[in-house]
Amino acid sequence: MSDNNNPLGTFILDFQTTTFEPDAKIANDVLSGLQARCELENQYAIDPPMERAGWSFAKVFMSGQFVEKIRDRHGYEIERSKGRKFDDRFVAWLASELKKRGCGANIKLAPEMKGL
Repeated sequence: MSDNNNPLGTFILDFQTTTFEPDAKIANDVLSGLQARCELENQYAIDPPMERAGWSFAKVFMSGQFVEKIRDRHGYEIERSKGRKFDDRFVAWLASELKKRGCGANIKLAPEMKGL
């Protein structure tokens, strides 16, 4: 999607889980902590979920500026994550950070991101 010279647009992630409340709290805590360390405010949002067959489906929106600041602080770890493109490596890194803290949600780039 972007190299270091072009600003990133909003990142849209699919957040899928069978235990929305605890997983969303962990995600919120992780994103809130990252945001504070990046000295930013109001740079992400987790939409209320849609419920289907025991699963909760939500969207996570992250500003391009927030993702860039995270890349600046955690670039080495992100680059070592799985994926060919930055977007994929970033999502793999974030998923790993969430999992380390006990979040059972699956996250992936939203289909809306594929065309950007």
